[in-house]
Amino acid sequence: MKKFFSMLFIVTLLGLVFTACGDDKDEPDMPDTQKLESVHEGDSDAYYVFDIDMNTNKGTIYMYNIQFGGAPHTMTLRVNVPVNLNPSGSAYIMMGTNLVCEMDLPSAGGWIPMPDEKYQLKNLTCTVNPKGKLYSISFDAHGGHFEESGKLK
Repeated sequence: MKKFFSMLFIVTLLGLVFTACGDDKDEPDMPDTQKLESVHEGDSDAYYVFDIDMNTNKGTIYMYNIQFGGAPHTMTLRVNVPVNLNPSGSAYIMMGTNLVCEMDLPSAGGWIPMPDEKYQLKNLTCTVNPKGKLYSISFDAHGGHFEESGKLK
């Protein structure tokens, strides 16, 4: 009986010795896909949705109720942009120029591409920091410069 308990004790100790330890990282890596939304009060306020897919290194920025350049009214736009992680891995960086955006026109059946050069987004730079819950976006279009920053939900 003593021999049995001794063997059981040795097997238990060997099991503990070979137990694998997990990674020592305290924080999880950035998810491969995320959909992040800016903070806004109501549906008529300007706000943004950042749809990010690191599997394809592509992102889509949805801009709701924005007004820029000489536009006489607010618009709802979306634009597809290449996306990368910043060097520290804490934020998504989306950059591009001469980007064709699409305008949401329900009366015309949905998203309509706007290939005219004056509507293209030039020098777009967007940073989305999910951990810090912050974003910033800037671009040139329609004869003007647009710049915005704020908090994420």
